[in-house]
Amino acid sequence: MTDFSINPAAIGERVRSLRKKQGKMQAYYADMLYISASYLALIESGKRLPTVDVLAQIARVGGVTIDYLVFGDKTSLDEEQETFNRLRSSYPKEELDKALKLAEFYLKLNHSDLP
Repeated sequence: MTDFSINPAAIGERVRSLRKKQGKMQAYYADMLYISASYLALIESGKRLPTVDVLAQIARVGGVTIDYLVFGDKTSLDEEQETFNRLRSSYPKEELDKALKLAEFYLKLNHSDLP
């Protein structure tokens, strides 16, 4: 049986790395996660373990899996999925529906001239 130990410092470093990769300041990122900036600072410094709810929110905002945050497994979402998730969270559903229908139309149009 494999022994899994949780390392708060490693989790904090991965969270900090995700935040910096997105170019966000700590206070802004904390607002995105619905937590206080001081709690985020404690997580990033390895002094606190985030709750499961906060881990899930970080994973969603960062485009990674909870496994990556906890264990460092390199199973982040692919680039297209990250782009789709970013767009989905940035625009109203009605606008996304229109954009998807337009994309589908162009894809069908493009494939209609294939032999």
